[in-house]
Amino acid sequence: MDDARRQQLTDIVAAKAGVDVACAARHLALHDDDVAAALRGIDAERYTLTQRLLNKYRRDPEDALQHVALAVLQQEGIASDSVLRAERIAALAPPVAGMVMLAEWLAYVDWEGYDSALYANIDAVAAFITSALDLPEVAANLLQTRDAAVFDTQRPALAAAALLFIERHTTQFP
Repeated sequence: MDDARRQQLTDIVAAKAGVDVACAARHLALHDDDVAAALRGIDAERYTLTQRLLNKYRRDPEDALQHVALAVLQQEGIASDSVLRAERIAALAPPVAGMVMLAEWLAYVDWEGYDSALYANIDAVAAFITSALDLPEVAANLLQTRDAAVFDTQRPALAAAALLFIERHTTQFP
């Protein structure tokens, strides 16, 4: 590759990533002049995995929550068939454990239905929603009203609050 083309690629990467040309050139060299790989490398250097997931899936807060929870489970080596799964999740840092628990409960709602999910760790989920996410009306619906239609209207606010919670505690996530 000639110097003019290399400089052009360096300028493109620097502009897209918002970094200086030295950083852009270093990442291009590391990634054999592959612009997309260089941009991913810069992001990996600049952001944690959780931050990258939030940036990528921000348009769908519940999807972002599920991806962050999956990243935690993978990093911690907590398999879905683990007999000690609940205990291992509970042993995580409290904000991380609560978020994984919420994500798993929401996934359970999708898999088994709202009525079944009301019997799956609902007290802990409601306590987390009340205390950590400051959404007592959502928790009250889960514990008292138990109305699926009401929950469906509250679910987007719950997912958005969960993302804000993750952002406030991002240093405790991978």
